[in-house]
Amino acid sequence: MPRRGRSTTVGKFAKFYQDRRVSEIRVLGELLRREQQAASGDGAEVTDAREGAVAAH
Repeated sequence: MPRRGRSTTVGKFAKFYQDRRVSEIRVLGELLRREQQAASGDGAEVTDAREGAVAAH
């Protein structure tokens, strides 16, 4: 019976790319929240949050 899951080479690559996608989604979610807070707040500059997220990524 063949091996399944992350014990295979393909599974390890799949886990790596899935983890990277999750990380990117988390960063984009934080960026969106900052932009929404800036837009609803005092109208602070939105580009600062965007540059910070790009630098952190």
